[in-house]
Amino acid sequence: MLLLVAAFGLVFWATYTLAAPIQAWLDVTIVGGLTQWLVRALAGRPTWLVHLLADGVLSGAGIVITFLPILVVFFAVLGLLEDTGYLARSAYVMDRFMHRLGLHGKSFLPLFLGFGCNVPAVMGARIIESRTGRLLTILLAPLVPCTARLAVLAFLAPAFFGRSATIVSWSLVALNILVLALVGMVLNRTLFQGERAAFIMQLPLYHVPNLRTIGLFVWSSIWAFLRKTGSTILLMSLVVWALSNLPGPDVEHSYLAQLGRLLSPIGQLMGMDWRLLVALLSSFVAKENAIATLGVLYGPGKEAVGLAEKIAAGVSPATALAFLVVTMLFIPCVATVAAMKQETRSWGWTSFSIILLLGIALSAGVVAYQAGQWLGG
Repeated sequence: MLLLVAAFGLVFWATYTLAAPIQAWLDVTIVGGLTQWLVRALAGRPTWLVHLLADGVLSGAGIVITFLPILVVFFAVLGLLEDTGYLARSAYVMDRFMHRLGLHGKSFLPLFLGFGCNVPAVMGARIIESRTGRLLTILLAPLVPCTARLAVLAFLAPAFFGRSATIVSWSLVALNILVLALVGMVLNRTLFQGERAAFIMQLPLYHVPNLRTIGLFVWSSIWAFLRKTGSTILLMSLVVWALSNLPGPDVEHSYLAQLGRLLSPIGQLMGMDWRLLVALLSSFVAKENAIATLGVLYGPGKEAVGLAEKIAAGVSPATALAFLVVTMLFIPCVATVAAMKQETRSWGWTSFSIILLLGIALSAGVVAYQAGQWLGG
């Protein structure tokens, strides 16, 4: 168990020590510099065209670029753990804990895949023979913080919390795991009572990792991310830009602002304005779209200042904590919802999962904001 905790610690240490500085440099120097250059190059052109290219197209492309260092480090560490044979053995280590959730150790493997993406986590539940165990695993999978959520966390936490970012991030991941455990135990004792199958699995030998294998794993994972979400982020940035600039150039009176203000009574309980609420809604398409949306709403400007710093400047610590808590626990993305419908063959169970996670996320956000206010945030 200690080795498993150390493995998770390695992931976050590598992310913040190696990837975060590169991500910040790309965000400020490359993306910020390109934005300044583009604005100067388009001087004299129609204002709407300048904003479309700088705040819509380049903002979306820049977000994809700044995600890459975080994803490379994450997949490299994950590939290292898998290639040594440790991931398979971790299922055996976690068997006793998983039984308390009404599962067995084999469920740990698809759930662990959720740290990369919740879609393969949901589909990976096919390896579980028990129908109740398989269904429970599918319902719990969206509570595992996927790469996109972790990337959003890694993007914003350093700007919001500075040197405390690692502790805050660890705490939020621990919160997800705690909620997963509590929900699992409650569902196991209410909706999924019954006998569980014994855990039988052949354990591979430990061996020295192959750098080429790890490199191919990182490349294929990054390429899958770019293919699956890169175009979505870019498209979402353009959609959000259009909604935030229509019917007029004033974002305060845009369609996007009107939608956010309709939800403001809920947002006030968590200290969130309409921009943060809209960012949460956009994450239903893909979790990383929260950053794409914030990039459009907070990003416009000629100064070469990182997007994360711009957001942090207008958000209190208590609100920042609530936003990150809700982001980590919010309803799964549309791809995960589709996978859940496919695997459960039931809109009932899929809808149950969405409603359950929405209630948990909003409740946790309110508690986090009130706690942050009480602590002086």
